[in-house]
Amino acid sequence: MSWPNRTGAAIPPSFFLVGIPGLESAHLPISFLFCAMYLLALVGNGTILLVVVSERALHQPMFLLLALLSVADMGLSSSTIPKMLSVFWLRAHDIAFHACLAQMFFLHAFTALESGLLLAMAFDRYVAVCDPLRYTAILTNPAVARMAVAIVGRALVLLLPLVLLVRRLPFCRSWVIAHSYCEHMAVVKLACGDTRLNSTYGLVVVATVIGFDVVFIAVSYLLILGAIFRLPSRRARRKTLGTCSSHVCVILLFYTPAVFSFFAHRFGHGVAPSVHILLGNLYLFAPPALNPVVYAWRTKPIRLRVLSAFRSYKGRTTDRGREGGRQAPAPRLAAPFGPEEKQSGGTPGRRVHLSNGSLSYSPTFVLLGVPGLQSLHAWLSIPFCTGYLIALLGNSAILLVVKTEARLHQPMFYFLSVLSAIDLGLSTSTLPQMLAGFWFGPGEISFGACLTQMFFIHTFTGMESVVLTCMAFDRYVAICHPLRYATILTKSHIAWLCSVVVLRPFLLVLPIAVLTQRLPFCSPRINVAHTYCEHMGIAKLACADIRVNIIYGLFTISFLMGDVVLILLSYVRILRAVFRLPSKEARLKSLGTCGSHVAVIFVFYTPAFFSFLTHCFGRNIPHYAHILIANLYVILPPVLNPVIYGVRTCWRRCY
Repeated sequence: MSWPNRTGAAIPPSFFLVGIPGLESAHLPISFLFCAMYLLALVGNGTILLVVVSERALHQPMFLLLALLSVADMGLSSSTIPKMLSVFWLRAHDIAFHACLAQMFFLHAFTALESGLLLAMAFDRYVAVCDPLRYTAILTNPAVARMAVAIVGRALVLLLPLVLLVRRLPFCRSWVIAHSYCEHMAVVKLACGDTRLNSTYGLVVVATVIGFDVVFIAVSYLLILGAIFRLPSRRARRKTLGTCSSHVCVILLFYTPAVFSFFAHRFGHGVAPSVHILLGNLYLFAPPALNPVVYAWRTKPIRLRVLSAFRSYKGRTTDRGREGGRQAPAPRLAAPFGPEEKQSGGTPGRRVHLSNGSLSYSPTFVLLGVPGLQSLHAWLSIPFCTGYLIALLGNSAILLVVKTEARLHQPMFYFLSVLSAIDLGLSTSTLPQMLAGFWFGPGEISFGACLTQMFFIHTFTGMESVVLTCMAFDRYVAICHPLRYATILTKSHIAWLCSVVVLRPFLLVLPIAVLTQRLPFCSPRINVAHTYCEHMGIAKLACADIRVNIIYGLFTISFLMGDVVLILLSYVRILRAVFRLPSKEARLKSLGTCGSHVAVIFVFYTPAFFSFLTHCFGRNIPHYAHILIANLYVILPPVLNPVIYGVRTCWRRCY
């Protein structure tokens, strides 16, 4: 990438932000991760702030400091990440001189604020552990307010001169900042005057803020550990240490990359720029995204307030639905409830008498999540939620680029956009329900909604298999018959292939839903040891013979096997054509056009087949293991396809 050579002015009109030098080709996949973490930071810290402000019971020193930390986290990430994403996505590298100074001020000011708040929280833990009887007398709300004013005042007094010293520097060499944001020393190094005063004052600020805070945090924890080890019982020591563990994790997350970034800019001349810039970005992303999880999630009062708020909202929604049902009752499809059912208060599902005299219900299912790992649901939700956000952003970006760029209206990119649309549907049909179960406990899903989810999961899975087969055919024609490519893969042929992509899975999966709908279930409320409604997982809960469902399931999986066979035949012919090429360079180039497709094939088919076969035959495999693997084909292809396939083809050709 060529950077503009802007020289010749003491005060430049603008700077040019490179991003991450040396990793320009990876800006797009990196940006998806950064954007997902930014959204998590906004949602997580915004939730903490809302809960603490709205709940009077939480107007206590620890929670007030936690709310201030959330404000600092949102300010720290928002001062830089939006501009960084505009560099990565829109190539908007220019930033005005005064805007750069403003970004520099807010970046370092919020860093100083966060450091001061971590010190205040260490003091809070010290008083709570070492002097608990005087806790309410020492840490009153006015005392917390005075600490907050002191922290803000220190940041303003120390960092305002930092910006003024940069403002006076002349810039007559380069205006290109080899960074993703305006960091103090990265800007100072571009000046053509004496910068010793800036470097010295920068060291003074770091020593005053980071050095002072780290020393006093360390002293606080030495005193805390001394008090803990004087406790008589092991259980009391462990419980007291547990109240400090979250704070210690946040301290390590914040100070480690911040200190490394500072010293790498000044003394790390042998460190690759991309390495210390990535680590420098960590203190913009890691603390704001992880603090709500590490600290607030492990703080029981806040966790309970958040969960109760969502459950009460869910309860109000359910009550409104029931009231609407009473006002306009649905027509009864069976005989009225008998006396036995009235005594029990009725049932959630419709009751039907079978020919053998037993009862069948239209049940309500309870999705339990990952059995055996319920205590880890909150932690499992983090990668799944992050992956879902990346899938939404990545696949939407591919659809937008292919639609708006006329030069991408070609067969390969049409198939790629269809694949992105399918990935959006596959992830959205399951992940929102799954995350709700992870966050708010086992969730109920009606029989009809369960059938609908099952239908869409298997339909989108079948559609993705057909699209991958079409892409293999595209690669076969491009390599084996390049001169006939334009005549074979015309727009009319592509439209015909796309209709096959939609119709074949629809016609194959619809009978699965019908066969499952006819099954009798002998309980009105059934626990499903899964995160979503999967065909064999639901069929096994029926109280009747399910051989027809199993046979038809094997019949549908045979079509996926047929897709695999066609893909293998395509690549056998492709390899034969490639190895007949005269030069090694030509062979490598031709194989390189297929690398992304091969990777996507392995990402998709491996967990899909494993999930199906373990449901049918894997009785000795731990239940949680194959459920986790079954979830992989819901999240992995939508997350990795934009990176593996889209980045290496669409953006490389587009830019």
